[in-house]
Amino acid sequence: MITLIAFVALAGCERAQDMVTDTMPSADATMDETMTDMEKIPVTLVWLVDYPEGAKDVYLEWIASVAPTLQAPPEVNRIRSYDNVEETTPHRFVEFVFDSFVDAMTYMNRPEIAAVFEDLPNHATQVSAHTFIERSDYAKTEADDWPIKGIIFVDYPLGGKAAYLEWVASVSSALVGPPEVKAVSSYDNYNGESPHRLVVLEFANQEDVETYEALEDIMAIEAELDNQASSGEMHTFELRSDYINE
Repeated sequence: MITLIAFVALAGCERAQDMVTDTMPSADATMDETMTDMEKIPVTLVWLVDYPEGAKDVYLEWIASVAPTLQAPPEVNRIRSYDNVEETTPHRFVEFVFDSFVDAMTYMNRPEIAAVFEDLPNHATQVSAHTFIERSDYAKTEADDWPIKGIIFVDYPLGGKAAYLEWVASVSSALVGPPEVKAVSSYDNYNGESPHRLVVLEFANQEDVETYEALEDIMAIEAELDNQASSGEMHTFELRSDYINE
């Protein structure tokens, strides 16, 4: 859980300031401008969780007991949890959505939230946490709690991120075009660790997923992903009802 706890110090670290400066037009922003920029960058925190063997119900009971605590602070816009349809690892995908780094830091610096985060490994066999920043590669968003998410974890080739992004730009229209997919979004891992990139495709039902994946253009994109990325891992997750925070 070091990644989670360390994130609360993000505002004061040189790396955060460098990242913000890189994303903004001015290279010589003042500290006040840097902090203002940090207040504008949306952040998604992701938990990837494996249930204890034969003890999923015990994990869910614990989640039910802490969900009100996790949802209560005003800094978090929404929390959603999803189960892996294939029941492979990771078993569970949980996302915490914030308007900014500042909101995320404020949230995780709350003692009651830190206590839940620290207790999480006691209720799961495997836990990893990642901080993602949304990119603008795709322009398809139909706002809703779509019950099915296709999740792709991508690692860029060594020195090949720019080439990967060029390829993404060339196929994005084909990826978002079919009516079966309701929203597509992509995120870069803030810490630069694996997975480097998160791609999320949202669907109304499993039938739409199967129809979408059977399309010739989509099959071609999925096949080419193996050539454009050093690794690409795909999963389908279904929305659970553990959290509601609007």
